[in-house]
Amino acid sequence: MRTARPYRAVSSTEEGGEEEPAGMERWLLTYSDMITLLLALFVVLYALGSLNHVKYSEFAKGMNVSFNNGRSQPSSARTQPSHSQGKSPVAKSAASLSAFEQQLRGALSKAGLLKEVQLTVGPGGLVVGLITGKTYYGVDSAALSPLGAEVVDITGTVIRSHLNPVNVEGYTDNEPITGGLYRDNWQLSAERAVVVVERLQDVAHVNPDQLYIVGLGQYHPIVPNSSTGNQAKNRRVNIVITIPGQKVTLP
Repeated sequence: MRTARPYRAVSSTEEGGEEEPAGMERWLLTYSDMITLLLALFVVLYALGSLNHVKYSEFAKGMNVSFNNGRSQPSSARTQPSHSQGKSPVAKSAASLSAFEQQLRGALSKAGLLKEVQLTVGPGGLVVGLITGKTYYGVDSAALSPLGAEVVDITGTVIRSHLNPVNVEGYTDNEPITGGLYRDNWQLSAERAVVVVERLQDVAHVNPDQLYIVGLGQYHPIVPNSSTGNQAKNRRVNIVITIPGQKVTLP
């Protein structure tokens, strides 16, 4: 009687075949693929970091010409506002504001209006102050006098050739308002600034993006409100040509 022999696995070598890599780990294949991808990623990052900007600009210019039917168009042309063309660079320091002052002083002098204003360069910028009796505001009035309107117009012709922001600051005396067009000195001071801004925009054609209205009421007098004459001096408007990015400093 034949007895059964226990089963024994026979390797391919024993049967005369080729030996298979029985110990090969599949995770090594995945790992090697990942290393290859990382290497490719770092090569791409390095290429981007060492980009030739001159060649890139030439490429962008060529694409721009292609998409504009052969006409070259600067990339900034789509965003640059037309009103800035022909204007001088922005005055960014007190020294450049002094040059601005000299230009404005010459224009006012030529028109015979230099004595009607006070020009000062201070921490807040170049201040054009209406300071004489001919340019003062009437009591509870926001209307410019004829001479005051002329000063604003001449000032506007100089401002419009520059790009500096302009704060138009309205002030009043300390007399409370009872009745009339304005509720209080806050509203009156703001309306005085509004009138000047509208004239700068509509008559002198200053870019409205440059103009800011500031109403300061009775709280920043240049002289004590101790007499009728002093109160008249405090009913005023200052046109302040500022340095971009500089914090406004009020008197």
